[in-house]
Amino acid sequence: MRIMIRTQAMLLLLVTAAPAWAEPVVGGGGDLFIPWIKMIVALLFVLGLILLLYYGASRKGFGLLPAARTGQIKVLEMRSLGPKKGVCLIRVRDEEFLLGLGGDRVELLARLEGPKTTFAETLDKQPGESA
Repeated sequence: MRIMIRTQAMLLLLVTAAPAWAEPVVGGGGDLFIPWIKMIVALLFVLGLILLLYYGASRKGFGLLPAARTGQIKVLEMRSLGPKKGVCLIRVRDEEFLLGLGGDRVELLARLEGPKTTFAETLDKQPGESA
């Protein structure tokens, strides 16, 4: 029963679409200049609308690209160490700090002497327990 209904639906679709396929082309190919102009104008309109929406969203802080931050605190790098754990290197007033991030805590791990100091050198200067 279902196959018969599907077959009838397909035949009905083909019969109703057949006159559109059989329609002769007027003018031996037609002039394509006007449809091309309409398509280009529509494309420019859509692109302009997208750029306008992007500009409006980026001014309110919802942009796709992060805005340049000019504040005193800059996050230089973040690394994840597991779920809800990580380390973060920040710069505050030309001083660098290494922070440990936990689920509900932020701890100062090290105050870096400058950008020329390596991590191993900073680790050697910090008091710590040997494992």
